[in-house]
Amino acid sequence: MPRSTSAIRRSNLIVAAAAALLCLASIPAEAGCNKKVVMYNASWCPYCRQVRAILARNHIKYTTLDATTQQVQEVMLLKFGDTAVPRTVIGGTLVEGVDESRIKQLCR
Repeated sequence: MPRSTSAIRRSNLIVAAAAALLCLASIPAEAGCNKKVVMYNASWCPYCRQVRAILARNHIKYTTLDATTQQVQEVMLLKFGDTAVPRTVIGGTLVEGVDESRIKQLCR
């Protein structure tokens, strides 16, 4: 026996609603960070590039300081004792090198 038009509409509606929910589930949540994020970096540094990619991928807004300039190097020497990069300061906490899990943890 063929299904009624209302039963078909109801079935189509259920399928559409399920598809919409599946699409929503696959959209990544906006991560972001409500803390101030400052990255000490050098444009030529491959590890700095990785950290910038992590910040971008997680929708984290940040400020960069060019560690190849004398002024920033002087600040780094005072704060850290050397001028190694990358260094990311998140809400006053230092993350050295490439550490995505730590960056995400500090931004929660």
